[in-house]
Amino acid sequence: MCHETTQAPGMADELLVAKQAAARLKVHVSTVYRLIDSGALRAHRLGGGTVRRRGVRIPASALDEYLLASQTPADTAA
Repeated sequence: MCHETTQAPGMADELLVAKQAAARLKVHVSTVYRLIDSGALRAHRLGGGTVRRRGVRIPASALDEYLLASQTPADTAA
């Protein structure tokens, strides 16, 4: 039997700015933007700004999804 954890209706996921997401992933903030642009990291764009990216918010659960998807087996890690 699979126990899947889901959020209760009405419970909001914590939204992070790119700088916070970068700190959690221990990468540069531009890496976070590249991951978003490539589709590897799920994010929300607030407003219509195309030149400045300050309207980006990353759900904390999206970081967990990205990390799970990017796991490698222990015997292949360098």
